[in-house]
Amino acid sequence: MACKKILYVRSGPYKVNLNGYNLQEIGLGKAFCRKGYDVDILYYSDENKVQELETETNNHLRILWSKGIRLLRSGVYPSILKKSFLGKYDIVMISEYSQIMAVLLSNLHHNVYVYNGPYYNLFKLSFMEYFYDKIFVKKINRQTKMIFCKTKMAEDYLVNKGFTRTLPVGVGLDTDNYHKTASIDDHTQDVIDKMKDHKNVLYVGSISKRKNVELTVKAFINYLQNNLDDKKSQLVIIGKGNKSYTNYCKSLIPKDLRERIIWIEFLKNAQLKYIYQRADVFLLPSKQEIFGMVLLEAMYFGVPVIASLNAGSDTLITDSENGFIIKDENIQKWSAKINLLLTNEDLAKSVGKKATQTIKNEFTWDNIAAKMEKEFKY
Repeated sequence: MACKKILYVRSGPYKVNLNGYNLQEIGLGKAFCRKGYDVDILYYSDENKVQELETETNNHLRILWSKGIRLLRSGVYPSILKKSFLGKYDIVMISEYSQIMAVLLSNLHHNVYVYNGPYYNLFKLSFMEYFYDKIFVKKINRQTKMIFCKTKMAEDYLVNKGFTRTLPVGVGLDTDNYHKTASIDDHTQDVIDKMKDHKNVLYVGSISKRKNVELTVKAFINYLQNNLDDKKSQLVIIGKGNKSYTNYCKSLIPKDLRERIIWIEFLKNAQLKYIYQRADVFLLPSKQEIFGMVLLEAMYFGVPVIASLNAGSDTLITDSENGFIIKDENIQKWSAKINLLLTNEDLAKSVGKKATQTIKNEFTWDNIAAKMEKEFKY
């Protein structure tokens, strides 16, 4: 009997970097391969080509790099909008209800599922959201089998729009890259050398206002200014972004404390495990976060997390048990939590251990794929 086939379309018209991201589609695809499916993942590209990925089973996992038409923030892929092409697949999955491909694919295939993350308008110009919803929500709700939601906030957002078949399933972590015995590259070793013999507060992510990196910087500076006897703690920031905003964040640092903050623009995702293993605290004060894969990563490696209230932290963290959630931007509160974890080793270890258990027990891609598979209909 032939195995069933899944097509997963990430329709956003943006190129992805396989080395730079812990890509959710690939993690989920591998999990479905372990369940006996063949999986094709469509990513936006400037050329059409097929890339076969390694799996631990005999099932196939392929990336369909595909030319797309960019319509504002949506991508359209004419080459797959054919019943003859889509008919090869038993299941079609599409990222986000708000991408026009959700409408087009559900017109052409009888078994379409949406995997939705945003709990706010991410893809549409604000004035267009009303018209898009008015025209398409009922149609998508009628023509798709289920909308899998990455968080409860995402589900609430869609239910309020009128969707009736929704299920929060979470997001998983692809640990394959971490289990492979990749050697430490020279760039990573330089960072490790800088972290050695220090207590390290870590931030990983883009440098942007949405990520609220300025709060990370301000909170750490406040901690240092209130703990003048602490000569070992430092802030390690890994990420790049808007140049003017980055310069603004750096301008917040007093001259005498500049050596206590290390800025690293990029590390390969597979190399980050060596950094998480040497971190003492992880900060993520985002104003908005669809999920936050770095939360999954930090918690998996047992780093105690301090995060703002957002969809990812609300899903992953039980406050004061496997991490900490701070619901406002009060610098003193953030500074105090940093102090608590840096000065209470037993608490930090306990919180980190529970964080690891949470990810392993509930938020691997095998867990997520199992929840989805229960809802599949053929």
